Amino acid sequence: MKPILLFLAFFVMTSMSGQVIKNEVSTGQAKHSNLPLVDLNSSLQDNSNAVNYQGYYLSNASLPDVSGSPFPFEDAVIIISTIDGKAYKVPNGNYNASTDEVVSNFAKDSSFVFQSKTIKSVKFEKYTATRYKDINDKDHFYFELTPHASIKLLKKYSAKIIDGQINVLTKQKTSPDMFSLSDSYGITIDGKTVTDFKLNKKSVLKLLASHKKLIQDFVKKENLSYKEEYDIIRILNYYSVISKLN
Repeated sequence: MKPILLFLAFFVMTSMSGQVIKNEVSTGQAKHSNLPLVDLNSSLQDNSNAVNYQGYYLSNASLPDVSGSPFPFEDAVIIISTIDGKAYKVPNGNYNASTDEVVSNFAKDSSFVFQSKTIKSVKFEKYTATRYKDINDKDHFYFELTPHASIKLLKKYSAKIIDGQINVLTKQKTSPDMFSLSDSYGITIDGKTVTDFKLNKKSVLKLLASHKKLIQDFVKKENLSYKEEYDIIRILNYYSVISKLN
């Protein structure tokens, strides 16, 4: 199919305000009934709508010899908030950790990729993803684990392709290339820039040095670990509370 037909066949974002698709229950419309629901399966988009949307169609079959997936979650309804103040429900949404992009996997081998510069934040099932700058001043999507704390703990997903094994005699591949998913952590205090952060006792106590004794007592009392994500979330939320009181 020619590129212009692909472009006209899919998605509208900025001009769409109330479109509803047939599978209302499976896409979670009742849960977010106040937001317009984007229909990526519709082929009835007009020229004006197509021009207004910023993004592109991607065939996932372009990597036929790569096994695994660059997506850290199951496809689900996501809420995209745009920089112009609008919000949209998107079915089959996910995050591509290989390309650092938000997508909708609307067909078995097809995705629609949302242009990151139009996105303010994306609400997934548990956490919200927002773009922050790293120490090299590059923007990335980070998932906010402590969105209401004075110090935000952020999680970043990455995916890279690991080469498959090759028979040294025949020079033929004996196993396919495959995606390898990984994650890392960062913190932000100013709400704009991110510094790398390790989940260990040294990093936590150094970060929270102003209330070190209270933190140590809290960890001991609650039997928490400095290496577990959920426990670090509890520690940072606790620190946020005691910082306001002291």
